[in-house]
Amino acid sequence: MTTTVPGLAERAMRAAHAHRAADPHGFHHRHDNPEAWNRWARRARVARTVATALQVPTDAVLATDDPHRTYPTRTGEVPGDLITVTDPATGSTWRFIPDHTTPGQAWLLLDRCPGCDAETSVARVATLADLGDYLAPGHNAPLLREIRDIADHQPSCTAIPQAEG
Repeated sequence: MTTTVPGLAERAMRAAHAHRAADPHGFHHRHDNPEAWNRWARRARVARTVATALQVPTDAVLATDDPHRTYPTRTGEVPGDLITVTDPATGSTWRFIPDHTTPGQAWLLLDRCPGCDAETSVARVATLADLGDYLAPGHNAPLLREIRDIADHQPSCTAIPQAEG
């Protein structure tokens, strides 16, 4: 059985299609000004770093604007990064946001909270082993302690301590 690996042109067009589908506005306007290009280039670097850490091809990682999280800068609020990794073998996806305690070196895995089903940060991931530890069957990974009080959770969430009073 012979398998053919797609050529550069085919992979490039697939990557353009994926970026255009995930972030039409950002993709179309990436060349508009130096700030937009800088954000695009920085997110490309983020994708390469995440791909290396998780041992997936670079085109399996998309870094786009996070529709729910912004971060302060000297010039005002900017959208955060939402990093989506798609397993080329299975099509399964995982979503991450930056771990600002280790900029550019680790990320926070987003998953459903067991107490309220809201999407929230559940585990720190710097390597493939970290993701594997969280995904291992029977592993009961606790929610990250320092972010249990973020507004992502529903008020009746049973996985975070409720305010006394």
